[in-house]
Amino acid sequence: MYGREKKEMMVYVILGMLEAGKTSLIKDLLEDEFFEDKSKTLILACEDGEEEYDEEILTKTGAACEFVEDETSFCGKVIRKFLKKHRPDRIIIEYNGMWPTKHIPELYDDLEEICFDREVIFQTIDVANDETFSLYMKNMPSMMVDQFRMAEMIIVNRCTLETSKTSIRGSIKAVNPRAQIVYESEDDAFYEMREEMPFDTNADVVEVSPDDFGLWYIDMIDHPETYVGKTLQVIGMIQKTPGLTPGFVVFGRYAMTCCADDIQYMGFLCKADDWSGYQNKDYVRITARFEYKYMPEYSEEGPVFYADEVEPAEKPKEELVYFN
Repeated sequence: MYGREKKEMMVYVILGMLEAGKTSLIKDLLEDEFFEDKSKTLILACEDGEEEYDEEILTKTGAACEFVEDETSFCGKVIRKFLKKHRPDRIIIEYNGMWPTKHIPELYDDLEEICFDREVIFQTIDVANDETFSLYMKNMPSMMVDQFRMAEMIIVNRCTLETSKTSIRGSIKAVNPRAQIVYESEDDAFYEMREEMPFDTNADVVEVSPDDFGLWYIDMIDHPETYVGKTLQVIGMIQKTPGLTPGFVVFGRYAMTCCADDIQYMGFLCKADDWSGYQNKDYVRITARFEYKYMPEYSEEGPVFYADEVEPAEKPKEELVYFN
């Protein structure tokens, strides 16, 4: 028995608000060639949507569906009963969009105990409908952001030529820079659309206005290769954080990622010859070379500015950065 590898228990958690397309995605997964391995799938449906799982598709794909009636039932005790009944090889959870995502890591801990002879692997996917994206972000921003933070991948479906990829990407990347975003559309022309920045990325000095800071920041995080080796001129606030490598400060802006209660400082390392003439939280205009490299402060690769010029700057008219 010693040295034998554990089998895996894949658990796919599908997040999203009502009518986002969660059930349609799960049906597509069931019929995907990746799932055609004769493994048994247990679907845990936590809400009643427009679409249902009919017996034909369940039989065809070797799947079973159980309903979790309420939030208190989404726990190890109830799930154990379903696992014992169906003995699945993998689980797909259609999560209720109105429930907080805090229950997901709690269930992971429960499943690790229940499936002690298997390695439990979670994959979290959030589904969003472009037709209702702005509406939910306006009326239920905390719920949307909660799901963005939890998801490894966000699928935005029903996109059209009018879809604002920049706004959507800003809303998501502001709270989860590592998330992979996938856009889906029935219009082939949509996939040929290119996002244009309101500044010239090919200029000798890329000038980013204070109003475009959020747009640039998200694009820089998402596509650092666009800016590596280039000189940029940007206005931001410096933070003289203790423990940084000598010559470095943190340069950035405060941003509202969701609502007034969810404001955070977004910054990255910036090096200059002398910061002694500036106080903590001063606004400056830097003209700096952009690099993307490993730094001990990040414990991974990240954006770094090497400033050739630093000068005082007025506080932006709108201090907070917005992404949508």
